[in-house]
Amino acid sequence: MNSAISAMDDLDRALVHALQLAPRASWERLGPVLGARPDTLARRWERLTESGEAWISGIGLRTGSTPPRMAWVEVTCSAGTSPAVGAALAGDPHALGVEHLTGGRDLLVFVAVPDLHALYRYLSFRVQLIPGVVSTRSSVVTAVHYAPDRWRLDQLTPAQSDRLTGRTGRTRRPPGGPLSAAPSATASMAAEERPLVLALAADARRSVASLAREFAMSESTLRRRLARLEAGQSLRFSSALASGLSGWPVAATVWAEVAEYEVADCAAAAAGLRETRTCMSVSGRWNFMISARLRTLEDLSRYTSDLARRLPGLRITDSAVSLYVRKCEAQELDHEGRRIRTVAPDIWSEPAPEASGAV
Repeated sequence: MNSAISAMDDLDRALVHALQLAPRASWERLGPVLGARPDTLARRWERLTESGEAWISGIGLRTGSTPPRMAWVEVTCSAGTSPAVGAALAGDPHALGVEHLTGGRDLLVFVAVPDLHALYRYLSFRVQLIPGVVSTRSSVVTAVHYAPDRWRLDQLTPAQSDRLTGRTGRTRRPPGGPLSAAPSATASMAAEERPLVLALAADARRSVASLAREFAMSESTLRRRLARLEAGQSLRFSSALASGLSGWPVAATVWAEVAEYEVADCAAAAAGLRETRTCMSVSGRWNFMISARLRTLEDLSRYTSDLARRLPGLRITDSAVSLYVRKCEAQELDHEGRRIRTVAPDIWSEPAPEASGAV
């Protein structure tokens, strides 16, 4: 048995689940909910993060009222080059996710850039110039119906979850996601706040005191900024457990075609399935993408059957299984899903500096 797996217990998983619901909650608040001493929880979290088995990252994808342009990029590589291409892309701040897949593409990359012209530059002068890349195909995200930071482990009881979230009537999957492709008047982040958001990319539980020292501001001011950014959805938190330890080790992607008038109903139904991690509308050959976490490879057939049964207006056009999730939510991972390092997701930077003046 893998030693890391044997060291993981139910309290560790419950702790990660609790932090998915309340990422910056104090150990004193979490202790009574989990039935453990605050210092015990702090020690466990330190062990989990140092080993790369769990983490909480902060990601900011909006400046002002303008959302970023996000896209799924399928990459085809020449024989034997996909590991090197994947490693090169994993180091890019604009590539938030990188997966090696089965099927008709070697890599699937989730990209975020400031605007469409930046996407053009990133694809033309960065991705397509990496040695070994044969071709790319892009699908721009037009709506995010269900975002990945809303996927949860299932370790806590309903009563424990309610205590952390303050809900009295549980709705396990409220419709819609916390990230929207449409502008929102309440979602705003000033350019000077980007360094603060990037400082939370590796550890979203950094103390207010340490952040205040780093950015030379009072703790009260910093608390207000964090609260405003989070409430405005300019800053979101993602708490994760290494996939090989989570009980949901298989990642899969499903492409589909949906009539535009049925998109909302299909998105709500897809989000209602336990395995669904993301659900997005995209432009491209097909207009709907769903990613899922599965307990076994064999569950993919059952999952797609459930989708087809619940969504008669959805036509599944392709599916693929991840052979290796190399990067997820700006975290570079090993083959068992442990975090190796954080690549600061500075999506506002120039994606191809050497070609910034190119047409």
